[in-house]
Amino acid sequence: MIQKINLLLKQMKPLRVMLAILALLLSIFSPAAGTMANYEGIAVLQTLIMPALTPLIFMVLLLDALMNRVWLIDAKGDDAVKFRNIMRIDLLLVAIIFIVWIPYFIAIW
Repeated sequence: MIQKINLLLKQMKPLRVMLAILALLLSIFSPAAGTMANYEGIAVLQTLIMPALTPLIFMVLLLDALMNRVWLIDAKGDDAVKFRNIMRIDLLLVAIIFIVWIPYFIAIW
């Protein structure tokens, strides 16, 4: 299991790994639906900055999944497996972000 994770991390490269970590952090520390904006202290991070970053990260993950699908068309062998795995991870993270953040965005709409 650890070998598979290490191989996947090598395939993803550092920028994709940081994007995945940021997506997970946005999902873990999402504010509850109906949370009021805080303009002072560390709460600014959770109530103002994270809700602004979430749609951006969401769209970047979708774009990365799309680009991996484009590269997958011509890929063969190990490259095809790599692009397919990265695309699955991107789409999984998109689903997680959507499920976690949709109540918050519905509440502010």
